[in-house]
Amino acid sequence: MKLKTFKFLVPIAALMSPMFAAAGPGYTLAGVRVLPLDVPKVIAATDKMMASATGQKFKGRLLLLQHIADGNDPATLSIVSIYKSAAELETYANLMQDDPARAEYFKTVAPISQLETTARTSTLKSWGDINDTDTVWNAHYFNVTDPAKFLAAVDAWMISPAGKKATGQVHLSAMSFGGVGPVNVTHVISVGYASIAEMEAAADANRNDTDWLKLLAAIDPISTHLGADLSRTLKQWGSASMKSLTNP
Repeated sequence: MKLKTFKFLVPIAALMSPMFAAAGPGYTLAGVRVLPLDVPKVIAATDKMMASATGQKFKGRLLLLQHIADGNDPATLSIVSIYKSAAELETYANLMQDDPARAEYFKTVAPISQLETTARTSTLKSWGDINDTDTVWNAHYFNVTDPAKFLAAVDAWMISPAGKKATGQVHLSAMSFGGVGPVNVTHVISVGYASIAEMEAAADANRNDTDWLKLLAAIDPISTHLGADLSRTLKQWGSASMKSLTNP
C-alpha cells in the first residue's frame, strides 16, 4: 500500500517568521505515518541530507522517534528538531530551503510518508541528568490554567529529596503553535530514560513517595492530564548536546 504524498516543511527545513518565534530554546515536531518496511529509507535519506555540506551546519539536534504506544495517533514516527532559539533555526532553514540535499530528501521521503501532526514548543525549564544517550521518551500532555504555579510545582518536586534522586531527564515545554497529542494541550512534560526498565523503576519509586504526592496535589487544581505516549529513539543527528540546547 502506497501512502499519500505529503507536502510540508520538516522541522529541520521549516521557515517561521521572526515575529511569531518564541525566544529561547524549544523544539519543532512533525508526526508522520510511515510503513515499517519504509523506515530504513527515511533513516538513509536523513543520513544523506545531514551529511551534506549544509546539513553539517545544523547547530541543533535532530531526533527520529518511533512510536511505541500513542493511543489513536495515526503517526508512527516523530521528527523532532531541538534548537537553542527559533531565530537560529530560521537561519539554518534559510540555508536549507533551496539546497539540493533537501530536494533529494523529499524525493525519497514524500512518496512513502503521510504528515499527521506539526507543532512548535518553547522549553520553559529542564531538570535531571540531561544527556545525549537516553533512548526512551515518555511525553505527558496537560491543559494548564496557571502556568506559573505549574512550573513552580514541578520545580519544587525536582529539588525535593526524592526529585533529586529521580533518574532520567525532564523537560517542561509550552505549546507555541500547532499541537501534539490530545486536543487542548498547552504544556508537555517530556521525560527521557536510558531504558523502559529505568522508566518502570522510577515509577515504582515515586508511587507512594510523599514529595511525589505533593506534586500531584499541587498541579491537580490547575491542570488536566490529557494523556501520555511512549517513543524510542531510532537515530539522532547534530553535534550540539541536549544540555546546551535545553537551558534557557
